[in-house]
Amino acid sequence: MAFMIITGCSQGDIIKSNYTIKSGSSFGMCVGPCFQEVSVNESQAVLRIRENKGEGGLSELKVENKRAVSPQEWGEIQSLVNQEAITALPKVIGCPDCADGGAEWIEIQSPGLVKKVTFEYGQPPAQIKELVDRLRETRESLSPQE
Repeated sequence: MAFMIITGCSQGDIIKSNYTIKSGSSFGMCVGPCFQEVSVNESQAVLRIRENKGEGGLSELKVENKRAVSPQEWGEIQSLVNQEAITALPKVIGCPDCADGGAEWIEIQSPGLVKKVTFEYGQPPAQIKELVDRLRETRESLSPQE
């Protein structure tokens, strides 16, 4: 469950604080690796892939890949974070995973803010599109090569 704590922070406050950005995708009516989430902070990126077994079974962790994040990469990601734009967005946009279309999300966790925005797969809101695209690249770079 996501919630937002409103504080007197400006965009600079979140960028200077210790925070984590998560981005992921999921497909509800799916069997196989239907859930992927990358979690990125100033030191590492972690990809978790969960596999659905079907028949209402719980998904299990299938893959967990980690790698270091360089100061340059973290700076690039930070430059795309716009706290005001993210906090102004509703928690849910459109109809994520309706008609088996999938859902995507972005979540920022910091000492003064926890905000998750979920949207239809492949359709990020314009205000956060560049950040979503960049995090998608990170997610793909950690995905197992088949």
